[in-house]
Amino acid sequence: MRVARISIRIFLILFIVIGVTSKAYSINYNFLIPMNYKFTGKDSTGKEFEADKTQGVMLHIGFTRWGIGLETYETKLKNTSEDINLKTNLYDITYGATGDEKLKGIWKYLGIGYGFGTDELVCSYCNENMFKGFAMQYILIFDYSVKKSFSIKASIHQKTSKIRHKYKTVKDDLSSTVINIGIGF
Repeated sequence: MRVARISIRIFLILFIVIGVTSKAYSINYNFLIPMNYKFTGKDSTGKEFEADKTQGVMLHIGFTRWGIGLETYETKLKNTSEDINLKTNLYDITYGATGDEKLKGIWKYLGIGYGFGTDELVCSYCNENMFKGFAMQYILIFDYSVKKSFSIKASIHQKTSKIRHKYKTVKDDLSSTVINIGIGF
């Protein structure tokens, strides 16, 4: 939790400090929020997970061709005996769809990426019984420029994540598909 807060603060400071010179260095900023979260995996007993609601943000800095991003969000699980949240922190690297006018061809509007980080179940018994899980994802990004310095972004993330039980040899498959919508400037 502390590392995620520090990472977000550093990322926001970079946004503010570099923001003054963004046109000189072809830097753009993107903010996206998760709009749809659908689990594709099952728990160790074969039961499917369902997402109730997801809250969080994806912050992304795009250069001429490449970009880096930070995602942090929490997803409440449906149909559980108590409140269980899946806390996700991911770091991304992307190519294309940065919104930069210098980028030509399909890569101006379409981008791909890869992300990695952690997934953690948060509940009263999760800390004692579950490990943090490694999460990775493939990203497909769409960019539609409304004006020269403003664009609408959409991204689809195919995330793979497994969280192992501490006292069993089984894992819960918390893989999912996430759709994000946002803006870039």
